[in-house]
Amino acid sequence: KGDTKVIGVVSEKPAYLMNSDLTGEFVTPVALTGRVSCKVIGKTQPGDILVSSAIAGYAIVNNNPEVGTVIGKAMETKDTTERGTIEIVVGKV
Repeated sequence: KGDTKVIGVVSEKPAYLMNSDLTGEFVTPVALTGRVSCKVIGKTQPGDILVSSAIAGYAIVNNNPEVGTVIGKAMETKDTTERGTIEIVVGKV
């Protein structure tokens, strides 16, 4: 939870794909800046800061994060505590 080794959010629809000629088991498009869908656990409000959760591939709200753990900021409200997907902004947050 709040892992400093996370580098971004996997992008399913990248607007621009750098290094598109790379291949391999661990090659995947990662959003480094802009708006992207993100899998989250728990409730969110616009502006909430997101970090990695204890469940791989999901983010959670932490509005007092440790340095180097921020994935992005929520842009949408999510009213349930269950898993879901919201739009977030990554990069200069």
